Amino acid sequence: MFKIPQMHEHDDFAAAAGSDPAANVRRSNRRRLRVFLIVFAATLLPGLAWNLLRAPEYRASARVQIAAGTVSAQTVTTFAGASAEIGSAQPIDLLTQAQILTSRPLLEEVQRRLPQAEPGAADPVAALQNAVAATPIAGTDIVELQAIGASQQWTAKVVNTLIETYLERAVASHGAQSEEALFKLRDEVARLSVSVADKRGQLAAFRERSGVVSSERSENEALARIKGLSESLTKANEDAAKAEARVRTLRESAASGRSPVLARDNPTLASIEQRISATREQLRDMERVYTPAFMAMDPTARAQRARLAELEQQLVTSRSTSQQAALATAEDDAASARAASERLRAQIDGQRRNAQSFAGNFQEAKAMEDDLIRLEGARRNAAERLAKLEATESSRLPGLTLIEAASVPERAWRPDYLRDGLLNLVASFGLGLLALWFVELFNRAPATAATTVVMPQPWLTPALAVDAHGWNPRLPLPMEPPPLAQLSEAPRLPRELTQDEAGALLAASDGDLRLLCGLLLLGVTVDEVRQLSGQAVDAAGCRLTVPGASARTLTLPAWLAQALAQHAADDPGRPLFANAAGQPLARAEIDSRITCAALDAGLEEAASVSPEALRHTCILNLLQQQARFSDLPPLVGHLSGDELAAYAALASGPRQARGAEVDPVMPSLRQVATG
Repeated sequence: MFKIPQMHEHDDFAAAAGSDPAANVRRSNRRRLRVFLIVFAATLLPGLAWNLLRAPEYRASARVQIAAGTVSAQTVTTFAGASAEIGSAQPIDLLTQAQILTSRPLLEEVQRRLPQAEPGAADPVAALQNAVAATPIAGTDIVELQAIGASQQWTAKVVNTLIETYLERAVASHGAQSEEALFKLRDEVARLSVSVADKRGQLAAFRERSGVVSSERSENEALARIKGLSESLTKANEDAAKAEARVRTLRESAASGRSPVLARDNPTLASIEQRISATREQLRDMERVYTPAFMAMDPTARAQRARLAELEQQLVTSRSTSQQAALATAEDDAASARAASERLRAQIDGQRRNAQSFAGNFQEAKAMEDDLIRLEGARRNAAERLAKLEATESSRLPGLTLIEAASVPERAWRPDYLRDGLLNLVASFGLGLLALWFVELFNRAPATAATTVVMPQPWLTPALAVDAHGWNPRLPLPMEPPPLAQLSEAPRLPRELTQDEAGALLAASDGDLRLLCGLLLLGVTVDEVRQLSGQAVDAAGCRLTVPGASARTLTLPAWLAQALAQHAADDPGRPLFANAAGQPLARAEIDSRITCAALDAGLEEAASVSPEALRHTCILNLLQQQARFSDLPPLVGHLSGDELAAYAALASGPRQARGAEVDPVMPSLRQVATG
């Protein structure tokens, strides 16, 4: 143990009261150094002794590749014509092999082969099991073997002996397992052959008793007869339904006074209709030449009219006769179809009992045949596997490839004396600083009161002692404090119109007022509207060139482009919106027209609808499409910083839409063309 020298507070106070300040500082520094060195040495020396007195440990490692000898994958035909794949044998589980490599039975054999055990081990096998580790490398079939011990030669010998012992035991175990697998497969093939022969005899006897000729339904007479009757019954039912529908149609036509018989189906009707048409054409030709009075007296005209009436009566009589004949024919067809359906149904009922009995026998025969097919497929599969095992006996031997043999380690694996020594040094240094801080914490000198001396400045005269607000202490106090600077108010945004309100506004306005509303809804300002002329309109390209400080080109709806071109057709150089004197409309006149359109449309709070409100609606439509703020000036013109800040407060999230992704024409403007 070490002893920290006693330090009393009255010594420091006395030194502070009557000693030299430089001597006090030197004395404090010596005390700090003494405390730091004592703590530093007390922690560093035991740590270094513990670090250097540890015995070194050596590690030898080797890498082996463990693979199972297997047959290659092969596709064979199994029962029911299906194909199955005889794959390779189940791959070796590296985790399982790692456990086998470190198992006690294997290590006991390794211990017997070693010339000597690890020095100082009471149970050599247990010590060997603790010293050896097998680690599979992920994604590969490689296992890394490691042995850790105090002897360099012993660790390398353990790893190499372990590999040799494992390979010998794997080959021996494989031979026993292979013989057992071959015996089981031969027994399975024999048992399956007996089962196949028994099942084939049972199937033949059952077919002879039941009369089932084949497993195909079409080859058995009873099932084929039932199938033919069923198909004939379905066809008869369809014919009966069609005949009934024909009778119902003819009766409904007769009840409604319409003739279901067409002239193209009856030559007599076609001839009568042709004669009626010729007679009417002759009468129309005479009416074009003669007056009604003359035709009433002309015997030829009177004969033609009498002939027309007679032909029409013949047409009515012929249609009635044809309709009755068609109805009688349809009723006969319906009765015949019903009779055929009933006859076929009676035949099916008579054959149903025999068919049910035969169907049961057929299903049973089919099941027995399926069982036979499965047994034959299983026998074939077992025989193929047996032949494959017998032919690939040598190729199925397990393989162990030595990738890297264990070599005698040249340097100790652990401990790392340099690293642990540096850690001990850093820890000792930190504990010394911590002890120094604790000593200083409990040996602080009392703080002396600070005295503030105010020195008058010769340049600061009473006449010039004025504060920031212009107040002089020699003068009387002001009655009111100086006014504070006020922050400027954020701009108030206009009212927003919904798409329905914008559509109602456009519908209620007409003429140049609708054109004015349309331009304002595209983001054009009032000053820009007043500068527009007919030359700015490109009707073919549906474009509008906006002049002024924020010159830009806007996309117009087709109806608006055509209407603007027609409006400016007389004088393209004249302002688009001018008064009677040909001068641009005043701002007050534009505001008044927009308000009148809002009143005509019946909008709520129509007085708040202004040109700025229409442009504000256009800007909000662009922001709702996630338009970027940097893309707004090319669409709606210049926006001040206060306006951008106000719109930024309404928008949320990043703005990602660019260029063509934003539609500058709102839906209400597009609907004008279709409305």
